Amino acid sequence: MAKSLKDLIEEALEDLEEESLKKFKRKLNEVQPEAGYNRIPRGKLEKADRMDIADHIVSYYLQQYGLSITLQVLEAINEKGVAESLRTNAAAADGASGSTVSVPPPTRSSREGAGAGPRPAGQHFVDQHRQQIISRTTLVEPIIDHLLSAGLLTDEQYERVGTRDTIQNKMRELYSFERGWGEGDKDEFYRALETHNPPLVRDLERQ
Repeated sequence: MAKSLKDLIEEALEDLEEESLKKFKRKLNEVQPEAGYNRIPRGKLEKADRMDIADHIVSYYLQQYGLSITLQVLEAINEKGVAESLRTNAAAADGASGSTVSVPPPTRSSREGAGAGPRPAGQHFVDQHRQQIISRTTLVEPIIDHLLSAGLLTDEQYERVGTRDTIQNKMRELYSFERGWGEGDKDEFYRALETHNPPLVRDLERQ
């Protein structure tokens, strides 16, 4: 009997170490789903085991979109091998069943220099617009949650940003760590801004 996409998602989660599973749940809760879907509540994920998580993914996103979400989150937490294995297994199950499931292609990793928005030669978007990003960001916590999940901030750095007294000082503290990031890391920072403050990013891109 061919395995369902839910079975394959659960098997992929079984391949994650406990720390990676925590990152997966945190990142899954941050995902902004497409119109027509609701985000999985944080409370349902906090104590969920691998089987529960797979059940929630399929319950909230159905099998096809759930597969896409799962692959997106695995790649975001840098579990590229698990994502590729899931993609291969899903494609094989699709062929064996004769169904029309679409298996999403891999995204270019931020660690592999994926582009992230317009930038002038030699300067990254997040550096070009540093002053405005600091002054116009209205909510820092989702951004640093994203960066912690992606491994760009340590727990200590996360706490240092979070304890600053104003939003602008939190962003200044965050930028003190950004100075040591590579291009791929800055791409991930861009994606965090794009996910959690899309109006600001769109406005800056038009400048």
